[in-house]
Amino acid sequence: MRAVVYRGVGDVRVEAVADPEIEHPGDAIVRVTTAAICGSDLHFFHGKTPLEPGETIGHEAVGVVERTGPEVRRFVPGDRVAVSFVIACGRCWFCRQGQTGLCEDYRNLGAGIFGGGLGGAQAELLRVPAADLNLLPVPAAVDDERAVFVGDALTTGVYAVARAEVAPGQTVAVVGAGPVGYCCVQAARLEGAEVIAIDLDPARLALAGDAGAVPVNATERNAEMAVADRTEGRGADVAIEAVGTAAGFRRALEVVRRGGRVAVAGVYASEVVEAQLGVWWARGLDLRFTGVCPVHAWWERTMGEVEGGRLDPAPLVSHRLPLEEAPRGYRLFDEREATKVLLIP
Repeated sequence: MRAVVYRGVGDVRVEAVADPEIEHPGDAIVRVTTAAICGSDLHFFHGKTPLEPGETIGHEAVGVVERTGPEVRRFVPGDRVAVSFVIACGRCWFCRQGQTGLCEDYRNLGAGIFGGGLGGAQAELLRVPAADLNLLPVPAAVDDERAVFVGDALTTGVYAVARAEVAPGQTVAVVGAGPVGYCCVQAARLEGAEVIAIDLDPARLALAGDAGAVPVNATERNAEMAVADRTEGRGADVAIEAVGTAAGFRRALEVVRRGGRVAVAGVYASEVVEAQLGVWWARGLDLRFTGVCPVHAWWERTMGEVEGGRLDPAPLVSHRLPLEEAPRGYRLFDEREATKVLLIP
């Protein structure tokens, strides 16, 4: 089969690799119909998170079940499915509590040794372990372009808003208007909040504005003052950090009010920030790290909102490319010439 292969920092290629096989009785093989390039794929692309040359990449996919192991009960060949980027075991204490992002046997598609050595989703075929848990049926009314977001970015946004306990009438500042930030905007608006989206990119801010957020371009205006102007000087009730950088984290702390909540949804690895604990203590801040999204506890709700038209990630999609053009897709996404790139095998 053909798949996107990591060859070094800033270098991905489409190459022939071995077809995946059923390795365990609970596995399924999915023929990928649509995959996507995620912001966290860029962590591997830039060497922020380790990946060995020759390993396949990607973790966002939707497709059709091609074959299953003898212990798979929920799916049969021909079923349309979304794939969870978190490959959880479903058996450990954390999984039984619905906290699959903390699974004791946690694995991640297309993340090399870091993710348990599973193949990447930017491929023609994909092996999905524990398929009864890690696949979700896709309703006929939901197309691939929307369903592909449910296994990761959109459900991550829904979860981040839930962890932040967003309530009607609150003001929510979303720091970062990339795909996850955009999904946070939609999810917070669904909860009845006023949303302020903060970013540096006019195109991303325009999308957030179309989704109902007040856009703030931090290159043109002081973000803290912009949020203060809309909240009678207090700051946001909730700040959601959706960037995954130290600068984004500091920005979230700046724009939240005293006694407010900061939910950190961005992906971090080795970043370090200095903490003035006395200031955070005096401000009474409630700081919450969302961690890896427990997709399985939230994706049925997310899919239902998509099917009902209340959440719609499709405006994010700027480019639809054949799988063979994945290197171009990575360049476009990395250089912010694309808001979301879909790859069609």
